Amino acid sequence: MSHKTFEFMNKRNQKRMEKRAMYKTYDDILNAVVDHGAMIVRPATAKDLKICQKDMKDMELPPVPQGYADFLSKLNGFAWNSIEFFSTDQVTDPETNYMLNDIVSANEQFVEFNNDFFEVANYVLLGRADEDLFVYNTQNSRYEILDMTGRDVMEVFETFEAMFAGVVSPRI
Repeated sequence: MSHKTFEFMNKRNQKRMEKRAMYKTYDDILNAVVDHGAMIVRPATAKDLKICQKDMKDMELPPVPQGYADFLSKLNGFAWNSIEFFSTDQVTDPETNYMLNDIVSANEQFVEFNNDFFEVANYVLLGRADEDLFVYNTQNSRYEILDMTGRDVMEVFETFEAMFAGVVSPRI
């Protein structure tokens, strides 16, 4: 890698980190994207979350992690700028007709398409963007960004809120 390429990548990463510092909470991020076409879904009810957890269990899938359940209780899904975080049930934006997938269906498909070459039993798929998958790793209790093609871990977060900020903030 040339010195100029390294400098460019270093500056790009620095700008990305500065944006992450600016938008750390759900409210900071939502306030920044609400007028820019973000699909922000109503909060999930306790009943929605209970049904979702039951459906995950019935399908022999790992439960939705508490950090993500807390997110769903604030907003039951999110879509913006090619980023999707799944909801407890399929939701359609009335203005754009965009349909956001539910977490149970997304995880069923994730298992179906990946079970032969990837240990999917250790993951809960939470969302996706471009070439990334957003998952919760049940083995290490961390939120991870996986490369969609090779399933390599690209980034790790301690909390879902940190993941949300890490994913959405650089695109604001």
